[in-house]
Amino acid sequence: MKRKSKLVIQGFAGSFHDEAARKYFGNNRIEIVPARSFDELGYMLQHDQSINYGVMAIENSIAGSILQNYRILRENDFWISGEVYLRISHNLMALPGQKIEDIKEAHSHPMAIYQCLDYFKSYPDISLVESEDTALSAAKIAEGNIKNRAAIASRLAAQEYGLEILAEEIESSKVNYTRFVIVSREGEYSSMGNANKASIYLRVSHNKGSLLKVLQKIADHNINISKLQSFPVLGKMTEYYFHLDLEFDHITQYEDCIEEVKRVSFGLDELGIYTKASVHDHQPVA
Repeated sequence: MKRKSKLVIQGFAGSFHDEAARKYFGNNRIEIVPARSFDELGYMLQHDQSINYGVMAIENSIAGSILQNYRILRENDFWISGEVYLRISHNLMALPGQKIEDIKEAHSHPMAIYQCLDYFKSYPDISLVESEDTALSAAKIAEGNIKNRAAIASRLAAQEYGLEILAEEIESSKVNYTRFVIVSREGEYSSMGNANKASIYLRVSHNKGSLLKVLQKIADHNINISKLQSFPVLGKMTEYYFHLDLEFDHITQYEDCIEEVKRVSFGLDELGIYTKASVHDHQPVA
């Protein structure tokens, strides 16, 4: 029998990271290890050799890029081996038998609260209380048998902790997706033949047109840039490095392009070569 992969996620059982991990790996193939922060996730993956992968949110269609996580990837020299998109659907949940009229407080992560503000305009008497995690907010209600309190969390969290959903999909925007990357300590090259996406970062000289030369090389190879993010170089006020996500048709197309990009840049590093995920994949958790 194949041994389960051990994964570290930011958050707890029933969190959106948990849901993303299950969607990518499948329920029966993983053992989840919680981390309270992204920095703790990075530390655990780097130093605990029993952990195979980390699952880390990298961008959200509403909040944008999670910049600290690009730093964590770079500083730890982690390798991106895959990605998964998750439709973020927030639900209001409480102990069984509670009604919306009974609720005095709603607890959740600040970003979840922010994404649901329009819903609570109809309930001005409910105080919104920030916490460190969506699923942990649900867990505390269940463990403490706390009445008159609700949590904003995933449907998976309601199932995990035996809570009753009072209102479904209370997020203001229904176009709410988070992209998660699957990261490991070493590069996995066994599936590169099926790869059609890569994440790289590079530096260019601080001269006019330097970045344009890189972009032109990529365009010449008919490769799509799906992400371009700049970061200041530490200690260099006017110098930047760039993170790029590149989408291509076959691996040789990418390899030929990278060889040419190296000639017009310096400090180029690959963060991962993997299979592109579908944004609008509504596949349920296995």
